[in-house]
Amino acid sequence: MTSSVTRGLNHRLSAGCFAELARGSGGPSAVAELRSGQRSRAMLLLRALVDVASAHPALPGPLPPPRDAWHLLIRAEHRSPAAVDRLLLHPPVGVWLNRCLRRLRGLESGDEPLWSAVGYVYAVAASAALLAGIDFRGAVPVREDGVILPALGFARIPDTTDVAEVVMSGKKATVLSGPHSVTLPADLSEDAPGWHGLRRLRGEHQGIVCSPLVDDIDPYRDFLRIRGPERLDDEEWQGWQGRFDNAWRLVSEQRQVDPRGIGACLASVVPVPYAAWPEPFSASSPEAYGCVLLNGATDPLTLAAALVHEAQHIKLSALMDLVPLIEGGLEEIHYAPWRLDPRPLRGLLQGVYAFMGVTGFWWDRVRRAEPGPARDSAAFEFALRRAQTASGLRTLLAHAELTPRGAEFLHRLGERLRLWLAQRVPSVPERLASDLIRDHRLVHRMRHLSADPEPTVRWARAWREGTDPPEELPGTSVRPTRPEASARPALARLRLGDPARFARLCEDRGEGLPGGGDAPDRADLDWAAGDPAAALRGYRARLQADPDDIAAWAGLALSLPDGVARTTLLNHPELALAVHRELRTAPDTGPDPVALAWWIGMRTPG
Repeated sequence: MTSSVTRGLNHRLSAGCFAELARGSGGPSAVAELRSGQRSRAMLLLRALVDVASAHPALPGPLPPPRDAWHLLIRAEHRSPAAVDRLLLHPPVGVWLNRCLRRLRGLESGDEPLWSAVGYVYAVAASAALLAGIDFRGAVPVREDGVILPALGFARIPDTTDVAEVVMSGKKATVLSGPHSVTLPADLSEDAPGWHGLRRLRGEHQGIVCSPLVDDIDPYRDFLRIRGPERLDDEEWQGWQGRFDNAWRLVSEQRQVDPRGIGACLASVVPVPYAAWPEPFSASSPEAYGCVLLNGATDPLTLAAALVHEAQHIKLSALMDLVPLIEGGLEEIHYAPWRLDPRPLRGLLQGVYAFMGVTGFWWDRVRRAEPGPARDSAAFEFALRRAQTASGLRTLLAHAELTPRGAEFLHRLGERLRLWLAQRVPSVPERLASDLIRDHRLVHRMRHLSADPEPTVRWARAWREGTDPPEELPGTSVRPTRPEASARPALARLRLGDPARFARLCEDRGEGLPGGGDAPDRADLDWAAGDPAAALRGYRARLQADPDDIAAWAGLALSLPDGVARTTLLNHPELALAVHRELRTAPDTGPDPVALAWWIGMRTPG
């Protein structure tokens, strides 16, 4: 009899599931098909790793041959296929498989000994055997003062040896290391002396359940870096549970993205300390199917939107493993309206799909919220996200080399997006969202587009000599620089969501912005308050003090009245900035930016 661990599987996504996913949704049946593909992918990677490691001259080190772990895994699969599936789909296993295979093939380096990195396979097999309930005795590597058993927990033992043993006899499981031992509890999710079990968050609302692991122990839980165990204390754990429960209620209430599908594809949540401002940090990876990295300091609405966002990434990554949608698309030169750094087309596709889900989430909130700050805030987020999604979709349709299924996929997304683009939004949220779309593109262009030097010099010479601008615009090239976050999005959200606090901020400017950032600039406050004349004076003053203040150049464009100068700055901000820089001679700060923009606009197309 051939085990399904060792045989290959052919996968074909059903037309119905593809249609669901192409609408930006996807229910449990669609996610089940994606999970099946991910399970087979992990199985193939695991077999490849065992084969490569078995032939590697530096292995197995102090551990048995890698094929011993493979045979134990097959024994476990014969007793309980579900046990092996749980391990193959455990997100850190995917991270480890990809990282370790790259290292075995010389494509990546690592700090830990190679035998220890490969040794994670023995821990995977031991966990599967424990879940299957078979008797066995197997070696496992010791690291970070203990033994990790993926998907189960962490046994703390003194780090006095490189190798420990996991023993299952009858119903008793023990981790042994010299004279030290840890007896594992019958319920492996519970804590016991020397044992930290993996805990689960639980959200349930309207009969829809989501219960991902909270992984604070596995070294491969964070796909951005290897981390030692960082156990949440009881207060931190309860905080995560409370925030997740409140957020899941909001996810369950919306019907734009099937919440049952979201729950089905969220396998683990990993608390991380990464700071992000003005929006909280969240991330997912194709190598860690079902995993979401989260910084826990956020409100339920923001956390709910993040869960929808990352679930969309998870689904699309798994879909693209089964159905090619785009060819190439790896050059990091394209504008993404949700990031300040240039992105590849594949990254744009991921962003479009994720923000389709977020757009739907906020549209649902607009329809549910009572009139007032809550509805205004939801309307702003809806208007912002639909515009970002539409911009990214236009870029993909113009530049991506799509497969036939990829073209169909984007066509279906576009049909749904058009319905949302037709919805009316109150004037203030719409104005702030529209301004921020322009603001983001302006800052991106001035930071990453570089005007060709020689033509720029000719434009500057024409200004000095008082002649007409040259006939041709300077060419540009993408030269990424370090991006900086603007305070304006946070101010827009504050004005709509907490008008009283925004008013206090305008009065004395003594406090910082929610979630981080210094006390805001007066010009930014005037822009958010809807006073363009005052904002224009403030941005002019900022540029007088610092002509390279890119945020002030963008603010100038937002605050100017309609006319030639504003059109120039909106359409060719990098040219205005480049010519202005060329004209500066110490101690002079250069010409008036508005006058220069008007002069450039007399020649450039509108």
